[in-house]
Amino acid sequence: MAAYKAMGDEKEEGCMGAVCSGLGTAWYYGFSYGVLSTLIVMMLVWALGGFGGEKGHAMVATDDLGEGVVRGGYRWPTKPMVEPVSRTEFPPEAKHVTTDLNMLVGVAIRLKKVVGVNFKVYAVGFYVDPAGARRALSQYQGSSVSDLRNNQAFYDVLTKGNSFRRVLELNFLRSVGKEKLRDTFNEGLVIRMRKITGMRGDSLVESFISVFTDIKAGQKLIFAVDKGVLTVKLHNNPLAKFNSPELAFSLFDLYFGASPTVGDEVKKHLIERIPTLWMK
Repeated sequence: MAAYKAMGDEKEEGCMGAVCSGLGTAWYYGFSYGVLSTLIVMMLVWALGGFGGEKGHAMVATDDLGEGVVRGGYRWPTKPMVEPVSRTEFPPEAKHVTTDLNMLVGVAIRLKKVVGVNFKVYAVGFYVDPAGARRALSQYQGSSVSDLRNNQAFYDVLTKGNSFRRVLELNFLRSVGKEKLRDTFNEGLVIRMRKITGMRGDSLVESFISVFTDIKAGQKLIFAVDKGVLTVKLHNNPLAKFNSPELAFSLFDLYFGASPTVGDEVKKHLIERIPTLWMK
């Protein structure tokens, strides 16, 4: 009896051997599966271009202006800007919808957060007609970038002004289907257009987003506004023109408005070189 009791006590202290063995095995395989799943997810995120991170989002492009070239009495930067997260390079000047050159004044990256992970969607460069921009922004001559970044009245000129050419060049870092692209722009534009034109603006927004097609990684989507006319190009192929200052305003308000859809960091980085408009 004593021997039996001793054996029983030993079994109690061993927590019913077979059960503990099963729990240990379950824990081992559960832990191993969790680690493996985490590694697989991390590899997929890395392959899909994730891990942009908020800190990476706030990185500023290295702004070496180069030697510069004088045009119209002002010195244009000759050094490209490189968006630091995606390493996308934008030329310091480009022709987008006319034969006239536009000057690059800022670059940024558009990130999309999915399950806590930032995915890189596109790098964007902001170009302007420098002569027209100097006239429209004359009151801001001599202002620093830090001052301009906190001045919504300055951004309002970029959004509402029809006196100078402005271009947004979106360089896609991943393929995006047309339906996803249409959904992305539809909601923000409809809200803004209704504030200006009422419900009749819905049909114009529908016409605008209907021109979008599937976009592949490496392709460019260009939005150019000149004298109230919005031109859309995909990889240098013209898609459509819209003679609507209201639509042009609504589109640029997504980037430069008081509550930009793309986020404040994108908005702030897109004006990095504005002070160089007056460089001599």
